[in-house]
Amino acid sequence: MKIVNEFNNYVLYEYDSKSILEENIDVNQSILINDDCLEKRKFYGLSDKSTDCLIIGLFGELHGIDPSALFIDSVNCILINIDKRIYCIELDSKEVKWMKELDSIVYEMKKVPDFSFIAICELGVIRFTYAGEKLWEYTSDVITDFELNSNSLSIFTDEGDYSISLDKGSLV
Repeated sequence: MKIVNEFNNYVLYEYDSKSILEENIDVNQSILINDDCLEKRKFYGLSDKSTDCLIIGLFGELHGIDPSALFIDSVNCILINIDKRIYCIELDSKEVKWMKELDSIVYEMKKVPDFSFIAICELGVIRFTYAGEKLWEYTSDVITDFELNSNSLSIFTDEGDYSISLDKGSLV
């Protein structure tokens, strides 16, 4: 088991095998998400630092993009992206509030003003509310890098560089 990333009071681990992750899920009475992915080749767990207790297990495909997480204190939930999906998990009940399946792999999520976040994906950017409502979508060629600014998002592709308004999702 190795540490992949740390978020607030939580740690994301990669497990060596499916059986070790499933054993930890059973022992800790955790939830498992993305268990219906096509190729279960990566095995992750999100643990609480204070108790070192696994709270969420994740199955993933083999494409090189690790999951990431955003903690949303205002609604007491955690947003987790893995593969082409984003999950919203309520922290107290550990239940899935909503899940969105997107058209391409989610690289990362970033908080933006007005109780929303953007999902930077392989083939574009989508802005959602914390309730999972899509506010806008910008489709692009394969994104190779990005930079979040105060009012815009710069995306870099092999075909060119673009700046997108965070407010409307249009080119600036």
